[in-house]
Amino acid sequence: MIRRVWLLFGWLGVLLTLVMSLGPPALDEGSGQTDKFVHLAGYAVLMFWWAQIIVARRWRLALAVVLFGLGIEGLQSLTPDRLADAADALANSTGVVLGWVTARLLPNLPARLAALSPIRNSRL
Repeated sequence: MIRRVWLLFGWLGVLLTLVMSLGPPALDEGSGQTDKFVHLAGYAVLMFWWAQIIVARRWRLALAVVLFGLGIEGLQSLTPDRLADAADALANSTGVVLGWVTARLLPNLPARLAALSPIRNSRL
């Protein structure tokens, strides 16, 4: 059950990333480097989340998430409100590395949460 919920929220995260990245900018031009932090944090969470499900050969997952970020940057150049930005792509990729490292420090979070579930641990 937890795995299904984890997958659902993972795919919602991918969809949210896609929509937020291709829609009108949420931050104004004067936001400075806040945009880069948002990219880094977003891709760190995305990588961490999926790395909890995909444990074997995580380098493939990391590559897929980096390519997803690069693809979105390319698609942004086709939208009227966005431009492709190499600094954004670097922030995305750095976030992937951060998410990967964090997942190694906190492995198997869905199973840990399932073990804490009161429904599963209660005796009826």
